[in-house]
Amino acid sequence: MNIKKIIATVVVGFVGVTQTGCLVAAAIGAGAGAVMYTKGDLEVTSTKSFDEVYAAVEQTCKELNFEVQKNEKKAFTGRITARSDFGNVTFDVKSESTVLTSLSIRVGIFGDREASELIYAKLKPKL
Repeated sequence: MNIKKIIATVVVGFVGVTQTGCLVAAAIGAGAGAVMYTKGDLEVTSTKSFDEVYAAVEQTCKELNFEVQKNEKKAFTGRITARSDFGNVTFDVKSESTVLTSLSIRVGIFGDREASELIYAKLKPKL
């Protein structure tokens, strides 16, 4: 019986030591919102309201001197298309609930991950 407790303690300790980086990353990601890059889009979730996220995107476009070509805002969805040094940038904002908003950033036709991440780095403090 004691040997089983010792083995269980060693296994739990080993998993705890080797997986703490993943747990910390997951905890940070859960607090700040999830960020994924799929099919050319950088996809972000925020715990801010739709209006707050949309305003943050508009402000970031101004700060980065993007030329806004299209600004479409409806009750729960919005799209901003802007011209930048990287090419066309499309921001899609969608309200998922009263406390969750999704944002998609796409640079160019096929997506440019590095450019999307640079733009997101400027936008992130506002989210």
